[in-house]
Amino acid sequence: MNEYKNPIKKMWQQANQPIVDGNNVQLPHTLGTAAPTTTPAKVGLLFIVTGATPEIYISTGTTDSGDWTQIF
Repeated sequence: MNEYKNPIKKMWQQANQPIVDGNNVQLPHTLGTAAPTTTPAKVGLLFIVTGATPEIYISTGTTDSGDWTQIF
């Protein structure tokens, strides 16, 4: 297949993100039992809090632990 016919697939492959099938992609994430307290290494990382009250955070900066933004 010509790589330019499916640029999204090529983008995910270049980012080392395995394509599970034609529709679903599993994004890299970290699991924890409480809100993240570390400084994110890069923007766009996911942190998922498991437990009775699940929460999802995304990194919006790389300065300090305050750069985790809760999205759920």
